[in-house]
Formats: sequence, C-alpha cells, structure tokens
Amino acid sequence: MTDLLAYTYVKLVLEQEFPVRYLGLINGHNLHYELTSMIELCAPLLIGLEEDDPFLRYELIGIIAVYLQELEPDN
Repeated sequence: MTDLLAYTYVKLVLEQEFPVRYLGLINGHNLHYELTSMIELCAPLLIGLEEDDPFLRYELIGIIAVYLQELEPDN
C-alpha cells in the first residue's frame, strides 16, 4: 500500500468507525499529526496488503481504538 493510500485508508476508517473523535481531531487541528502517528503504528499491517482485505480493517479499528484511548487525559 502506498503512503498516500495508507493515509487515506486510515483516515477513512477513523472517520467511519470513530466519527466523534474524528471531528474532535479536525476541530482541534490535530488530525494530520494524529493520523501520521496512527499510520506509524499500523505500518507493519499496511505493507503489502490491499485495502479490500477485511481483516486489515478490523486490525486497524483495534489499533486506532487503543491509540485513541491512550489520548484520553485520564490515561
């Protein structure tokens, strides 16, 4: 998966599965920074995989969920 495709795909998953957090990142002007960090965490999954792989989406949802949980001030 190319870098641009990976960025777009992770952004799409974030927007669809975590819409409230997605809008919060946009409003806080942190979307690009946080997406870049998420892609770094997801990089091993994204190498050589195609976006139509259903397991890729589930893995990304799990990684993004953990990442967003770690952003919470209580953690």
